[in-house]
Order: sequence, then structure tokens, then C-alpha cells
Amino acid sequence: MIPVVSIVIPTYNRARYLARVLTSLKEQDTSAGTFEVVVTDDGSTDDTASVLGRDYGYPLVCITQPNAGPAAARNAAVERAAAELVVFIDDDVIPARDLVRRHVEAQRAAPGVIIGRMLMPDNAEQPVWAEWEGRTVTRQYDQMAAGIFVPTPRQFYTANASVRREDLIRAGLFDTTFRRAEDVELGYRLSDLGLPFRFVQEAIVTHDTPRTLEGWMRMAEQYGHYDIVMWRERGRTQILGNIAEEFHLYRKRALQLAARIAVGRPAAMLAARFLGRGLIRGLDAVGLRKAALAACSLTFNLMYLNAVCSALGGRTEFWGAMQREMAMLDLSPEAGAGQ
Repeated sequence: MIPVVSIVIPTYNRARYLARVLTSLKEQDTSAGTFEVVVTDDGSTDDTASVLGRDYGYPLVCITQPNAGPAAARNAAVERAAAELVVFIDDDVIPARDLVRRHVEAQRAAPGVIIGRMLMPDNAEQPVWAEWEGRTVTRQYDQMAAGIFVPTPRQFYTANASVRREDLIRAGLFDTTFRRAEDVELGYRLSDLGLPFRFVQEAIVTHDTPRTLEGWMRMAEQYGHYDIVMWRERGRTQILGNIAEEFHLYRKRALQLAARIAVGRPAAMLAARFLGRGLIRGLDAVGLRKAALAACSLTFNLMYLNAVCSALGGRTEFWGAMQREMAMLDLSPEAGAGQ
């Protein structure tokens, strides 16, 4: 029987988390045969093969490839998928029992790009940087649910999203030159096809990530780099304007000042990285969680902005581009600063 849904999961050296998500999928409230799971092992060297060799009570398709990144891993899985509808999740999430059903119902009501909600774990003590990441994403979800803004490709997170397979093929699948933000980049191409983006907050996964502090900081830098790749090489001209507007109008004075001092200056950024890492760990260790979260915000945004600066060519190019974008938006850099 051809399944209704193909659940696509890329994985790399996360055997324990992969076992958790594959086991939890046994609890889906859909009828037998509704879904298959397609996992691409992207060159893992841990116990992933053993995890994939177990019987979970549903069809499990396993693909093994040399390490090539999440974009290539998802592409391989989509190409093997048997269903018309693809649901993307990550190996570090725990799906709600009705996740598959919610995506199917939403796609039947209005086909397009469905974005589900990621929750923070209730009963697990997360590292403060993981909590900061969860709070940041939750704020976006809450604003979409309240109608403050509609979902865009910027919210196309493949930890919980669904798209028809034919639309993914039409869009050209994921760009394998991207090692981060490959989902957002594909989201723009899905939007180019005229597909509507909808947020369905009832489609839920819990995101319990093993990301380290160094990996989290590196993620900020990768997002900054690939945002400029999308702006410069993929024709996404709105991206630089978004960066300028958000920095000048919605970032706190402390970040604005720190960016003026450090961004584009290697020695200053090295110090900022060292101080940020120490502040995050130190404040959290003494129980000052709120202050540690503020340190996370400052550090992440500095890492991101410095990567944008580097990708643009340096301080002169970065600040000049920020000024030009604000002028084009007809907004004063001073308006709304510190929000």
C-alpha cells in the first residue's frame, strides 16, 4: 500500500536521539500504513546503523551516504519517498501523537507549505543557549498565531514542516552548497512557485537538542554567511534590508554599541567570543538565568552580524550597506532603537 506521508529525517552521529524519535513515531494516532519514515544516514560513525536496523512497526527506508550535509541528505530521502506528501522533522525532536494527522488535515484543507510548532521540553533542564533558541522561535510562533505577521520562507524550519513531493521537485530540492539555512533558501524557491505558507500551531514537535555552546555560536555565524550568499548569489534582495531594519529598529542599545565597536575587527571579535562564552556559562552557573539569556542574545547576534560583515567584505562595506538599506527603507537609524 502506498503511504499517504513520507516522514523525512536526516541524521549524523546522533544515534541516541535518532532512536528516540523513531521509537516515538510508533505512537502516531493514524491508521497502519498511513506513513513511512525515510532516514538518510549522512556518514555517521556512531551506533546509527544499529538503531536503523531495529523494527519499529512501520515501514522504515534507510539510506546511507558519505557525509555531504543535511541538504544532500534530505534530497536523497525525498527522491526515495513513496508518498505524495513529505513531512520534514529532525532527529532531535519528539513528535506529538497527532503530528502526521495534523499535517495531512492541513494539507487537504489548503495545500502549500505547512509550518508546525516546535516546543521547548517541559521536564528537561536545557543548556541556557538552547533555552534562548527555543524562546526566540516560540516568540515567532506566538506572533504568527496572533496574526501579527504571516509565515514566510524565513520560518520554513524543516524540524517540523510539510510540502507536497511534486512541489519540492518543481522547486529543485535543497541546495547542497548550503550547510546551514538550506531550508530557508528552499522556502524562497517554494514561495517563487506561488505556494502559500501557513502556520498550523496544532502540528507539534518538542525540540530537545544536543547542540553544544560552540555549535550554537557556529550556527549564528553560518546563518550570517548564508544570508549574504542568498542576497548576493540567489537574488534575495530583501535580506539585507531585513538585517538593517532589525538591527536599527529592534535590537537593544547594548548590541548596537557592541556591534559598532567589535564587528569587522578580528581582535575585538575574538575577545567578544571569549567573553560571551564565559558570561553565558558563568552567569548560568551561579543561577542568574535571566542575565545568561541576555548574554546569549548579545553573543549570538554579534556572531551573526560579524559573519554578515565578513561575507560583505569588511567594516566599510558592512556599515555602508546598512546605511544604504536604511535610506532605501526611508527609516531613521535612530527610530525605535533599543526595543
